[in-house]
Amino acid sequence: MSSLVGQLSVIIDRCAVAGRHGVGEHAYGLQVREVFDHLRLEHSVLDTVSVPHAPGVVVVAEAGADAPSRSGDFERWVRRGGVLVLTDRELTLAGLAGVTTTPHGNGLVSLDGGSWSQRPARPLRALNGVTLTPEAPEVEVLASWVADEGSRGGAAITRRPVGAGEVICVGVDLWETVVRTLQGDPVHADHAPAADGSAPLDDGVLKCEDGLTLDLDADRALPPGQPPLEGKYPFEYPPVAAPPIFDLPQADLWASALAQLVWTGLDRTADGHGWLHYWPAGVPAMAHMSHDSDGNHDEDARAALDSFAEGGVPVTWCQIYRDNCYSPEVYDEITAAGHEHGLHFNAMDDADIAQWGWEQARRQYAWAQEVIGVDTKITSNKNHYTRWEGWTEFYDWCERLGITVDESRGPSKPGTVGFPFGTAHVDFPLGDVAVGNRRMDVLNLPLHVQDLGWFGHISSRDVILDGALEVHGVAHFLFHGLHLRLRPMIRSACVDLASAARGRGMLWWTARQIDTWERSRRGVDIAVRPTVGHEDTWTVSVGVAHQPLACAGVLVSLPGQSVADRVVVRTETGVELPTATVVRHGRTWHEITTDLVPGTTRWTVTRSAAAVDGDGRSPQLATRPIDERRGGRGTAEAKEMEEQCQST
Repeated sequence: MSSLVGQLSVIIDRCAVAGRHGVGEHAYGLQVREVFDHLRLEHSVLDTVSVPHAPGVVVVAEAGADAPSRSGDFERWVRRGGVLVLTDRELTLAGLAGVTTTPHGNGLVSLDGGSWSQRPARPLRALNGVTLTPEAPEVEVLASWVADEGSRGGAAITRRPVGAGEVICVGVDLWETVVRTLQGDPVHADHAPAADGSAPLDDGVLKCEDGLTLDLDADRALPPGQPPLEGKYPFEYPPVAAPPIFDLPQADLWASALAQLVWTGLDRTADGHGWLHYWPAGVPAMAHMSHDSDGNHDEDARAALDSFAEGGVPVTWCQIYRDNCYSPEVYDEITAAGHEHGLHFNAMDDADIAQWGWEQARRQYAWAQEVIGVDTKITSNKNHYTRWEGWTEFYDWCERLGITVDESRGPSKPGTVGFPFGTAHVDFPLGDVAVGNRRMDVLNLPLHVQDLGWFGHISSRDVILDGALEVHGVAHFLFHGLHLRLRPMIRSACVDLASAARGRGMLWWTARQIDTWERSRRGVDIAVRPTVGHEDTWTVSVGVAHQPLACAGVLVSLPGQSVADRVVVRTETGVELPTATVVRHGRTWHEITTDLVPGTTRWTVTRSAAAVDGDGRSPQLATRPIDERRGGRGTAEAKEMEEQCQST
């Protein structure tokens, strides 16, 4: 984005990045761009440690050893009203925060202070960090390290008022935590199994979970209402008891914590700000269903087709390379039913080219493209058995093949169901040091559970749906035709799941739809500015660089905002746009619904206090009530909107 004065700036010092790469280290701070690009939060990137001219919010993500020489300049800037957020690993400007630092390492962090709008249900995992010791009486502790047998407590995030501004210090190594939680560590050997027997990851097969960085003991929990295990988990299908699962999308909650700090800073320094909602206006979260063809038996495929038709769900159908394949008419029936064809890359050594490698991936892709018998290019993939080796080499293969979305990262064991990679959001992974930590051009779509009622205990369903809903992400459920054919309880679970998601206002989209939407919204920039000479009036500028975006939700926060305010938004031609009040990440926003087209569009936003009716809502909100937790449509509206999306 263009350089802005008085809004949000991000410091990614190019010399600091080059220094890390020069010694073979990841510049994890580059992840800040992915977080703000995904939010579509207006920001400028500074490639040196430099001080903006006007007060605003500055996030320091990568800073070199010379940063302390600018300490005096930053202090003067903060005293004038600036908000400085320190997230770099070395915390080179920690002196301004009024704290000293002591190495801490890994641990759990509780967001137990301050006024967080979205507070996690329990402490979050931090991979590396320091303990912050306040040296000034005005320092406020926003988050604390959890003391246990292996580590002491202490401050993890602090806020210090300085003049008219403030300095926020994040002692958690935020960017390493987010990246390694999302992407895991490089996979070269089996991960240790869970002590309770629920996740035997030492199975001799390299897979995504073998790189897990979340803790199998401390970062899982039983689904609500399920009894504790007595002794070892009885590992069998269907599960006779609910195992503990990864119940929190931890990487998303860390990103939300940073966003909350930035939004609070913008409330202080900017006369209005905004961002682009992750999904269509009024849709609080998304749902995705995939199917793996595995045995390639026609009877299994038709059972799956019947189940998905009963649920009314469009599915991403991952086609596996085998010595056999479906009958040609089955591929045609999948296409005719409106499902998406994807690849199910097989590296399980059970067919002639079913091995891990670029040449095998290339040949399997060509096979899948041939058997589906349609001109539509395959752009989605999920790896059979969630196979994985190395770190990002598979994303390189996807780029070369033209696969734009991969959905392999998820559980292969009942005890790793949920959010093993800490996310319900799509993201573009960080490349390895060898490629300068560039963004890989493959959208990661996380997987959360397989075959509800058979592989995943049925109690995990609502944990996943509600977890994705809380962070406004996407909940991904995988089914196999064999189980849908042989086991009525699995079919019922599939159909019931379709309604359960819609009842939360979620839509069912294919991987291609999600990919197209995210790539389109990445080309949208939003700026909110007060209109000079007009009280309670703002101009919202929306720039669209690439593809149009139908029914987008532009989220705007105005100074002194109240849910009782009446907000009217008009285009340059005087057309009034629909608006509603919604809650996203625990904060209240005015949501503007519009179809975005390439180019720059400007709207005028005017605000006035509205009369309140007898039940405490403004007349505007009474015409379109929005659940404050879910912020979305009901089952019927969700189904209608899915059909509209399919038709477009």
